[in-house]
Amino acid sequence: MTVQLIDVIKKMLIQVFRPLVRVLLRLNVPFHVVSDLLKWTYVDVANNYFGIGDKKPTKSRIAVITGLSRVQVDQQLKQNMFSDDNSHRKWHRAGRVLTGWLEDEDYIDPNKKSKIIPLESESKPDFKQLVDKYSGGATYKSILDELLKADAVEVNQDNKVKLIKPYYLTENDPDDIQNIDFLGLSTQYLLETIDHNIDPDRQSPRFQRIVLHDKLPKSLANLAESYARKKSQELANDVDEYIEHLIQYSELEEDQELVPYIGIGIYFYKADDDNNPL
Repeated sequence: MTVQLIDVIKKMLIQVFRPLVRVLLRLNVPFHVVSDLLKWTYVDVANNYFGIGDKKPTKSRIAVITGLSRVQVDQQLKQNMFSDDNSHRKWHRAGRVLTGWLEDEDYIDPNKKSKIIPLESESKPDFKQLVDKYSGGATYKSILDELLKADAVEVNQDNKVKLIKPYYLTENDPDDIQNIDFLGLSTQYLLETIDHNIDPDRQSPRFQRIVLHDKLPKSLANLAESYARKKSQELANDVDEYIEHLIQYSELEEDQELVPYIGIGIYFYKADDDNNPL
C-alpha cells in the first residue's frame, strides 16, 4: 500500500470508530472486550470469504492475511461468538404494523388519516387483524407492548387503539437491547453496501447517495430536518409497501429461492456542537 492510501485508511477507521467508541464507553464496554471481538472477526471473515477458488483457506493462509499467529487463528476458530438471533425482528415487525396502519385502505379514513381501531372485533378491521396481516407471525399483544413502550400508540378506556406517531423508535435508554441491536444491523447494512460498491470484483453497484451542505444557518436546521423526515418517511413507506406486494405475489409460486434480506436505509445527520471532524 502507498503512504497516501495508508493515511486515508487510518482516517477512515477513526471516522468509523469514533461514534462507535462513544457508544461503547457510554455502555461501559472496556477495550479488551472489543479487541477480542475484532480478533475473532478478522479470523471469521478470512475463513469465510478469503479462500482460494472454492476451497476454504488454510490456517496458515488465515495467519498470513490477518497478521495473527497460527496458534491465535486456531484459538479463534474454536470459538463461536456469534449466535443466531432474531431479536431485530421484534422492532422490524412493529415498524411494519405501523406502515400497514398508515397505508392499508381498511385502516385509513377518507382523509387518509389512520383510524382509531378496536383491539379485537368480530365485524370490523381491528388491531389484532392488523398485526396478523403485517407482523409476520407475532402476537398482537407483543406488538402492542412494543408500540406502547415506544409511545407510538395509546389505548383508551374503550379498548380502542390510536396511532400517535408513524414510526417505531424507543426512548434513548443506554440499556435498551432493541436500540443496540438496531445500531448493529443498520451499520452492518450500510457498510455491506459500501463494501459491495468499492469491491473491484463486483458489478452493478447498489444505490447509495449522500447529500451534504455546510452553509445552512442554525436557525433553519429544524426546518431542514422536518422536511427530510417527512420525505424520507414517505419514501420508506412506499418502498416497504412495494416490496411487501412482491412478497405476497411470490407466495403464489412454490419452491423459490429466498434473499436473506433486502431493503433500504435512510437517516438524517447533523453535526453536533461537540463533534470533532477530522
